[in-house]
Amino acid sequence: MAGTRDPERIRPGEEAFERWPLHSAANLSHLSTELGLKSGQWIPYKVAWLGGCTMFRRQALEDAGGFRFWTQLPPEHCGEDVVAQWRVMEKFGGAGILPTGAVHLESPTTVTDRRVEAFDIVLADGPTSAGSAVPDA
Repeated sequence: MAGTRDPERIRPGEEAFERWPLHSAANLSHLSTELGLKSGQWIPYKVAWLGGCTMFRRQALEDAGGFRFWTQLPPEHCGEDVVAQWRVMEKFGGAGILPTGAVHLESPTTVTDRRVEAFDIVLADGPTSAGSAVPDA
């Protein structure tokens, strides 16, 4: 799980993509407790993507294209955050931090139509059967 933040390409069907469940529910809170980290101690870990819990160095985000792809997307879509993260991770790498200090509120999503994945359009190096490759996370 722990590792460097070397640049990495992540796509559905690839081994790195299989890390996505780590961010479901309270998995990270339980993992942080199990690791017994001391106050002020933290460790980086490899991610597939981080949902809404993402912070970027602004210049890294801009250098990777930022969200300039937005106009390519139809009104009903999901996953623009994943596209931005994957682009940054491919160019600069990325990591999560334990303990996160973040808690998922389990609020209902406002994205009700998930049939169009942003990465299928923007990254277009092979569709992933629209909407079915990425579980609701």
